[in-house]
Amino acid sequence: GGAVRRGEAPALPVCPGPGRPARSRFDTLASTLPVLCRVPVARAPGTVLQRPTIDMPPLTTAGRLAAASLMMLWSVSSTGDDVNITELDCGMRALALQYAGTIQPESIHDVHEALRLEALCGVPPPFSNEINVDSHAGCTAAHCLYVAPTERGQDGKGTESDPFTSVHEAIEASRALNQPDQTEIVLKKGIHELAHTITLSPADSGLTLRAYPGDEKEVWLSGGVSLDTNNNGTPLEWNEWEQNSDILVADLSSIVNALPTPLPDVTSICTETSHRRLYRARYPNSDPEVDQWGYASVDNTVYSVPADAVNEWHRPDAGEVPVFTYVDLTGARPGKNDSTMEGYNLYASGSGGVCADLWGAEADSYWCSNASAGGWAEVDQECAVEGRLQIPDGFKVNVTKVPALGGGGLAEGAIVHAWHSQSWSMHMFEVSEVIKVSDTELSATFAAGGGRQGGRNWCRCDQCGYAGPWCEGDDDVRLISGTWMVENLLSQLDSPGEFYFDRKTSLLYLMPNATEVESMRLATLETLLELRGTGSNPVENVTISGIGFRDAAPTYMGEWSAPSGGDWALHRGGAVFLEGVRNTQIHECTFKRLDGNAVFLSRFARDVVIEKNRFEWLGESAVATWGETNGYDAVSVVDQPRGTIIQENVMRELGVWQKQSAAFQSAKAAQSTVRNNVMMNMPRAAINLNDNMGGGDVIAGNMLFNTCRESGDHGPINSWDRQPFLTTIGDPDGQIASFDPKPRVITGNFIFANYGGSQGVDNDDGSSWFNVTSNVFYAAEGFKMDYGGHDSVFSDNLIMAFPYDGQQCVTFGDFKVGHGHAVTGNKCVVGLGGRFMGSAVATQRAQAQRTLPPTSSASWRWRSAMRRVRSRWPTTPTTRRPTTRHSCATTRRWGPCRLLTCRRATSSSSVRPTAPPPPSTSSSSGRRAC
Repeated sequence: GGAVRRGEAPALPVCPGPGRPARSRFDTLASTLPVLCRVPVARAPGTVLQRPTIDMPPLTTAGRLAAASLMMLWSVSSTGDDVNITELDCGMRALALQYAGTIQPESIHDVHEALRLEALCGVPPPFSNEINVDSHAGCTAAHCLYVAPTERGQDGKGTESDPFTSVHEAIEASRALNQPDQTEIVLKKGIHELAHTITLSPADSGLTLRAYPGDEKEVWLSGGVSLDTNNNGTPLEWNEWEQNSDILVADLSSIVNALPTPLPDVTSICTETSHRRLYRARYPNSDPEVDQWGYASVDNTVYSVPADAVNEWHRPDAGEVPVFTYVDLTGARPGKNDSTMEGYNLYASGSGGVCADLWGAEADSYWCSNASAGGWAEVDQECAVEGRLQIPDGFKVNVTKVPALGGGGLAEGAIVHAWHSQSWSMHMFEVSEVIKVSDTELSATFAAGGGRQGGRNWCRCDQCGYAGPWCEGDDDVRLISGTWMVENLLSQLDSPGEFYFDRKTSLLYLMPNATEVESMRLATLETLLELRGTGSNPVENVTISGIGFRDAAPTYMGEWSAPSGGDWALHRGGAVFLEGVRNTQIHECTFKRLDGNAVFLSRFARDVVIEKNRFEWLGESAVATWGETNGYDAVSVVDQPRGTIIQENVMRELGVWQKQSAAFQSAKAAQSTVRNNVMMNMPRAAINLNDNMGGGDVIAGNMLFNTCRESGDHGPINSWDRQPFLTTIGDPDGQIASFDPKPRVITGNFIFANYGGSQGVDNDDGSSWFNVTSNVFYAAEGFKMDYGGHDSVFSDNLIMAFPYDGQQCVTFGDFKVGHGHAVTGNKCVVGLGGRFMGSAVATQRAQAQRTLPPTSSASWRWRSAMRRVRSRWPTTPTTRRPTTRHSCATTRRWGPCRLLTCRRATSSSSVRPTAPPPPSTSSSSGRRAC
């Protein structure tokens, strides 16, 4: 670097173009990222805001990234006392764009738009929207089987000039050849409609499915049936609905009756050519792809109904108490006695009883145990011990507050989507019966299984009154939700792009957004491609390359349960489902507008590589893993995903339906490598680590931003570690079984924790054995290791902390002797402004100021923090145990910003945890301690 001096805010270079040759000193940078320049435009004098830029080599290392970030801060500190937050923010956004461009060049246009660089900072978009696709040679295998999507009923021979018309035909032809390792199935461009799921078995090991050379990005496998024609080939007829001429009606009986498999519980529709998602008629009106309505969303009560419109959520009656598993590991050999949270030194779970009624007979949940611990765990423990869950089975609605649902507006078959009161997850309930209680109140009953999409119980007013402003004291035992909405209502079909499908009559009602109905596809499959083997007989060496996946049906009304001790629940399924596999490669594929998970790794999965793909506009997560253990034993049972590599992908616009979704979700999996990905625009964490079974994960060189857009109490990377697991992964030789995992490494990432994000890495309840090093955290708080976490390293990170809840640089609880943390070499900048939650959360005025105006949400977080602290105060006399003090020395000042270096001091004391100070909502730049 060196081109930027303190106090200067140099103009961006003029973009190369006709009459505008490139400036030589920016050649190196421009060759990597030509967007960091400006196009001259006519503006009124004095309105052009000069943005800081960095003249330096491409950001290929974490060290360069950190150095550039510090240079950015230096350049916008024009005096000894002030930092221009707007300049800093725009500079860091431009730096984020540069970093994204070096690790994933194809993402540059999406990243520029998502960072709002033109709207907020005047940085123009790149020149072109073209996406480069690697060129591939033609098929060189011994057997090349070609498939082209044509009219149904035509047959081919599988040659390049006379291709098969069905992928299923090609699979059968490959099996007849009995040489899958010498066979390639080559798909030509177009939409390949699947009559049923493609299933590959161990007999198909070695097979390659790929796009025809030059057709990459234009080959699609579709789980949807075309709505252009009836089953007999006649055009589908649309008629105006007699009750509303703006609504068209078509009878799909011929199409539905001809399907080889029943329709899924919930189906979806996308247009064929423009590939846009239509959505079920809903109240309130919204576009689910772009309208945010979570806790951290400024318009949440525009696109959803306030919680107080429900008079009462019905709490289910008590049932059979689950069967509890409780294993104290403190005296075992091998054992575990390393956490000050004694509940994390034992293995606990629960199954059967009321938990099986909701989450299924196979569910074995930490939250159904009699020993769950951590934040708000007392709620779940009480529900398990009493055999009475707090997931509602109905509700009473005040129709004076929601008049659209009165007079028959709310009907059987409607689906209610409700936030957990803590914004942890989205719960869905199908209405099975509606009763008019009075002119002002309706009572609805939910079908069995409703609400299972979240792994944890709801709070009551007497437990979490701060989350329900309408609660009426400690005697109020009503359940608390967040905001909610209702879909699948014919009465609310009033917005272009909405539809309603009547499953009983097979009538499709549509309000088109054009004069003519565009070709559409009705999703009929939840899984498009599955590889199914076992650990002893896996599907091996299958390659999937250059193929697009679309039109997979929603799965949020299917089976869900909590996979381990984290807060999340999962549905074991995806558009591409891998179980019992080894050495599978998914390369340069596109996963777009799928309504469930895109790729799911279940049980035994070894050395799966997922690289250079695009995941976008998904109903749930991009990549999810979920293994299986025998209780805490992951030695004798090895049915877990291990050695997964997820690299160089673009993962964006996720969690359209289930907000508790991520770019990468890990449960009972180990030794995953997640590197050089761009992850953005999602309602919750980009990376969720639900447990630490075995560890050994590496998360390196990723760009994460615009996460936690609709939720709080979370980070762009989030982790839990409440349940211990016995593995041999922590042993360098892989021989000795231990409850100590191999440390997880998080390094070289650029994490922009805007919106509802807190720490760059939110190491929550019990998280341990982390090595977080050489990252840049912007608008993020620093090291957090609470609720009994231990044995972690936080080193050489740069933290630019816009305060979230007062834990700006380093916050961790007490730990046992020999299990402390190493916190070294970090640079932490504080005093940059008030509470910061990102440009799309605040008002337009607050966006310009880069801070939220004073609101009650800050005091809500203070009460929430106080309750969390109190919940871990011991109810018995405390014993002397090691606690940690933080000592911070100021090493350099930039006006109100201080770079802090922290050292650790350990002593033995019997003090209780102290509560943090209430977060400030002031927009001034205050001085804060570490």
